[in-house]
Amino acid sequence: MHFLISGIPASGKSTFCKWLEENKGFLHLNVEEDGVLDRHGLAAEWLALFGAGTSAASLVQALDRFNRPVVIDWGFPPEHLNTVRKLFDGGVMLWWFAADWSVARRKFAERGSRKGPIEAFDIQIRKIEAALPEINVLFGSHKEYTLASTGIYPPPETIWKSILDTLVEPSRRRLGAPIPRPTPDLNQHPKR
Repeated sequence: MHFLISGIPASGKSTFCKWLEENKGFLHLNVEEDGVLDRHGLAAEWLALFGAGTSAASLVQALDRFNRPVVIDWGFPPEHLNTVRKLFDGGVMLWWFAADWSVARRKFAERGSRKGPIEAFDIQIRKIEAALPEINVLFGSHKEYTLASTGIYPPPETIWKSILDTLVEPSRRRLGAPIPRPTPDLNQHPKR
């Protein structure tokens, strides 16, 4: 099982993905980091995603060869929503990290120039805002609110629990997550 973590810039995507790698055995692929795809032998499969009439099948097969779950860390430009749709159609589970936009903007600015000028944040937010109806449909209920107006990120364990709570038993098993036991209904009359 593979995930795509995407969302608002500065919403904690990379921090959570690193936590998944360190604590849950995922391979973290920050596809915006230079050389990551080459280092893992995935550059050709990734680039193929952007072609017309292609699917994510070859990329997903390549990810499966790692024999562990992979988390793709990509704050995609909304003009690549069709590429994200291909990942979804290929079986990659999508997660959107939402945030208070003004707080995220401040956090982005605090990072300095390594992620680009603040204008890059503003451009990305305008694009996200325009594409939000389509993003909401594609990501469905797989949204995590990871940066509130308080400016405090939830602990990764809290995000992970929330994600697991949405998964059905076969998906939980593939991730090695515990299967919740049904709570007995104490209002039922015992059988006689």
